[in-house]
Amino acid sequence: MEKQNFVSLWIGYIKNTFSLNDYVNLKYNEDEGDFLPSQFLIDYDIDIDDLDEDFIEKVAHEKDCNNLTSLIGGCSYDSVILPRFENMIGTTIPEQINAAVLLYNFEYDGMQKEINAAYHTFKFIGTVSYV
Repeated sequence: MEKQNFVSLWIGYIKNTFSLNDYVNLKYNEDEGDFLPSQFLIDYDIDIDDLDEDFIEKVAHEKDCNNLTSLIGGCSYDSVILPRFENMIGTTIPEQINAAVLLYNFEYDGMQKEINAAYHTFKFIGTVSYV
């Protein structure tokens, strides 16, 4: 749900940036003139009306990352959120992680923890304040 000054994080593996964009970006229905939820929103049962597309940040690396700094360093508010997420899960992350999705001004309820699909896997890590 929408919650100002908080960010929710998912980490996982996906083939490349193009695949990540296809998985996370909202779809536009030209016939109806509306945006449709992405597969990411569907997988995690997130209502499209509960977030602002401008506050979605995502990153995919060509190679696996072995720590959060290499995964989400350079993302918005990284100096604040990195230590907070590291307090939750530690500094190292599981093998075969090359991608992250961050939803700002959003607190995920954590109902769906992990998605393992044919071409991607993502796991919800948690939500922290970015201020």
